[in-house]
Amino acid sequence: MKTVILLTGCINPNGMAYTSLNNIEERQEQYVNAIRHYLKKTNYPVVFAENSGTDISNYFQESIKSGQLECLTFQGNQNKEKGKGYGECEIIKYALDNSHIILSSKQVRIVKITGRLVIKNIRPIIRLHGLFSSKRTTLCMINSDFSFPDSRIVMAHIDFYRAFLLYQEKINDSQGYYFEHALCDIIKDNRQYPYIPFFIQPQIIGMSGSTGKQYPIEPTSFSFAIRYFRYAASQLRRFNKLYR
Repeated sequence: MKTVILLTGCINPNGMAYTSLNNIEERQEQYVNAIRHYLKKTNYPVVFAENSGTDISNYFQESIKSGQLECLTFQGNQNKEKGKGYGECEIIKYALDNSHIILSSKQVRIVKITGRLVIKNIRPIIRLHGLFSSKRTTLCMINSDFSFPDSRIVMAHIDFYRAFLLYQEKINDSQGYYFEHALCDIIKDNRQYPYIPFFIQPQIIGMSGSTGKQYPIEPTSFSFAIRYFRYAASQLRRFNKLYR
């Protein structure tokens, strides 16, 4: 099954609600650096989909010509009052409908990553979970009481994302129903896409667009990796007991 990295982006938020990081030049630099990271550190095809009409394809002509990268941009965010989570859904839908890389195969596992962020250990995450999970498995991290998932990186079959988009119209940040709430609901409700947490802790480098603060660096020691693995296994057992 084909694996594609989908980086979602909004270079010019243009007054998007609940967004602290609004500097266009800074945001663009973060997206460019993140794309370069995934092109350099993996051999997976990368789709960068952006919803403010800002084209950065000129930075990556060689990668685009080689077929490893596709840059898509469109004018989205017409419903700013619903917040950036609604806009994120628009980006995913646009990519599923318009990406030649994604549409070139019927069986696609998409690793959706917030486009400004660098996942340092992206290769082992994809390789391990690709080997030991079924093609319809959905992978992400959810907090300890299963109320709020980490949407910065989600790995799932393309059909899962299509099903998730049916929740889009429910998302409204001003009413307290976020992208993450919709993601959590479909993971709990839809039995067609079995859930497992990441058994390797994603090492995320970057800045929160909501708060403008840098994400803390996760420990990388062997002892921490073992503790994290045990925690993830415990979470999976609890999740299956509660929702399966």
